[in-house]
Amino acid sequence: MPTFTIAEIEQAINVWRNRQASGEDAALCPRARHLANIYGAMIYSHATTIDVSSLSAGQVEAVTTALYQQELPL
Repeated sequence: MPTFTIAEIEQAINVWRNRQASGEDAALCPRARHLANIYGAMIYSHATTIDVSSLSAGQVEAVTTALYQQELPL
């Protein structure tokens, strides 16, 4: 099964943080927020990888878009 590493999830969060501004309340943009939930759970459980099949389609899209596409959608 394909997996993402915790480093890849962190990198994707940072791409979205740099690409899309935080809201007025300093909240992360929606894509980064969805990935932050995964990242936090991985830290809590001491996981170094996560199976792609355990993620929603939106979460997979957020990671793959951030990591593998040159032009990111706004």
